[in-house]
Amino acid sequence: MRQSTLFGRTLREAPSDATTPGTRLLLRAAIARPLAAGLYTWLPLGFRVARKVEQIIREEQDRIGAQEIRIPVITPAEYWKETGRWDTLEPVTFRTRDHGGREYMIGYTHEELVMHHARSEIQSYRQLPAIVYHFQEKGRDEERPRAGLLRVREFVMKDAYSIARDFEELDRQYWAEHDAYARSFARMGLDAISVESDTGNMGGDVAHEFQVLTDVGEDRIVVCPSCDYRANMEKATRAPAPAAAAPADLPAYASIDTPDATTIETLERRLGLPARDFLKTLLLRDAEGSVVAVVLPGDRELNEAKLRKVLRTSAVKFASEADFTAAKAVPGYVGPVALRARTLVDASVEPRGYVAGANRKDTHLRDVVPGRDFRGERVDVHDVAAGDRCPKCGAGLAVRRGVEVGNIFKFGPYYADKMDATYLAEDGTRRPLMFGSYGIGIGRAVQTIIETSHDERGIVWPKAVAPFDAHVVALPSRDGAVPPAADALVAELESAGIEVLYDDREETAGVKFADADLIGIPLRLTVSARTLKEDAVELKGRRAENGTLVPRGEIVATVKELARP
Repeated sequence: MRQSTLFGRTLREAPSDATTPGTRLLLRAAIARPLAAGLYTWLPLGFRVARKVEQIIREEQDRIGAQEIRIPVITPAEYWKETGRWDTLEPVTFRTRDHGGREYMIGYTHEELVMHHARSEIQSYRQLPAIVYHFQEKGRDEERPRAGLLRVREFVMKDAYSIARDFEELDRQYWAEHDAYARSFARMGLDAISVESDTGNMGGDVAHEFQVLTDVGEDRIVVCPSCDYRANMEKATRAPAPAAAAPADLPAYASIDTPDATTIETLERRLGLPARDFLKTLLLRDAEGSVVAVVLPGDRELNEAKLRKVLRTSAVKFASEADFTAAKAVPGYVGPVALRARTLVDASVEPRGYVAGANRKDTHLRDVVPGRDFRGERVDVHDVAAGDRCPKCGAGLAVRRGVEVGNIFKFGPYYADKMDATYLAEDGTRRPLMFGSYGIGIGRAVQTIIETSHDERGIVWPKAVAPFDAHVVALPSRDGAVPPAADALVAELESAGIEVLYDDREETAGVKFADADLIGIPLRLTVSARTLKEDAVELKGRRAENGTLVPRGEIVATVKELARP
């Protein structure tokens, strides 16, 4: 590929709204270009990387016996309605109608569609187990697309779906996919760790994410430095504090005046107590409109994903003014004593005295004791914090940022039950198809590679996914001898199966070298008047500070050896 005709130009500076190092380099190196908020066009350099990422994934899927298919991106509403996700996914999906008024959804994911085909194609236990996969565009109406390709509205995802006879067979498929993912990310050059995760609106009970720990990530990952415990914050737990009995000598609760003290921070300053000595009571409603009060210590944050799981709802939001009135609560002064609402008491609330809202304006209660002065359902709906004890080994936990580059779900009969998908078992009975789902976002993987593999000069592509194996740079010369020599070198390299980006532009050496570093191809080969005199080619690795002269007769074999992943 001649760089003079390459579609896409490098940029000296990134647009001001590029917020992460990877986004800036993605744009500067002409990997992709924004078309609209959350919509990106792959340019030739980036598309080559994306195709190589896809091929790595394809090889690892084929290795475990998965079969490639292709399902349309425009999907009929009827299958989504069978599982109820037509309604629950409504806020984040793109929808349309055809000329006959039939409803369709741009594929958010493809579980329903695969299950539909499975119930038609798989009749007997003799056809099981099976795994199918495809690469397909997804549409998700992200409210706040961010960070280039890390969170977008349209993207290509590799989905795999496993279909099994029973839990044991499904478990084997699940861990086969888990290992295929681990190999895929390692081959891409991503240091991805497997963490326990919440299943969210996907359904089922067991899930893992593959997370790359980086400060640009929006996920919070809880990691134990002493054992293998790792979990997304939405799923993370901690070792419970030692059980303690409530003090017997605490007086009855009493009112205290707290005018205009509607936050924990204000109460800390006013009363001289730490946040952990207060109770905060959140009045919320679920997707069906049911109101619930959640009681936590003042130093703990509500984990909304855990709460949704407890309530078996798709969403929670703050209660309305009418809800406060019905519960006999006052905004800013809500407390659990005499509250008229279903009450959930978080596991982090201890059996001791607290300061809590009095459900009266400008008033709180002191010496409020859980179990004595109010009761509720005991639940775990709080965020884990750094320093909390690991649930496996008891060591102090750390909280890191991460980018989710892949996820896997073990659904069991969840979708089969909803879609009446069964097979004829060996004993002659009808049994539900056991289902698993496995996804990798291609664009997110590419940008995560950039986020974690770059320096101050530009991208540093891992060999296996670099857009080209080698970057041949022809420097200007007065006698005109360099271009034909560089042309010959490129032809010889390409004949040997080496992919080459050839910088044949009429630019200065400084511009060419800067662009080579920015684009980040692993090997740079420089042809100049100086190297021609030496009958050599200057070879420089992307991370090397200086190049070395390699005899012209040895350069092709040397590059071929170095270019191997």
